[in-house]
Amino acid sequence: QVFEAKRVALQEARKLAASLDITPNKACDHGLNINKDGVRRNVHELLAYPGIDLTRLCRIWPQLQNLCDEIGQQLEIDAKYSGYLDRQNADIIAFRKDETLHIPAGLDYGAIGGLSLEVKEKLEAARPVTLGQASRIEGVTPAALTALLAYVKNPQKKRSA
Repeated sequence: QVFEAKRVALQEARKLAASLDITPNKACDHGLNINKDGVRRNVHELLAYPGIDLTRLCRIWPQLQNLCDEIGQQLEIDAKYSGYLDRQNADIIAFRKDETLHIPAGLDYGAIGGLSLEVKEKLEAARPVTLGQASRIEGVTPAALTALLAYVKNPQKKRSA
C-alpha cells in the first residue's frame, strides 16, 4: 500500500511538473539561467539544469510546495539523470540493432586493433556468428565489442588505417 501510494503520488507530481512551463525570458526574470532560445521549458526540464532545484521553482509555482519532500526529491533526481538515461536507452536501441550483425565466418580476429590477446583467443575459439553471440562470451568487454563492430562494418577502412 505504501509503495502504491508513492507510485501514484509520483505519477501525479510528474504530470504536474510536465504541465507547468515557462519561457526563457520569464525564467530569466525569476533569476533562472537557461538558454534564451525561445523554447518553453517545464519543471522537469528546468530541474535538469545545474543550480535549479525545486525550492527555486516553488517561488514561481507555489503549488509545487504541496509535494512531500520525498516526492520532490525524486522529481529532482529523475530530472538530473534523465539525460544520461536517454543516452543509455539510445545506446541500447543501437546495440539491439547491431546485435544481429553477422560476423564473417573466416574473420581474422588478430587483424582487429583494440582487442586484447585474451579476447582474440576467446573469439577465435568460440567463433561467434553474430555480434550478440560475441557479447555473451565471458571476458569480451564493451570496448572489444565496439572494435569488433567497427571492423565488421568497415573492414577496408580498418585495414588501411
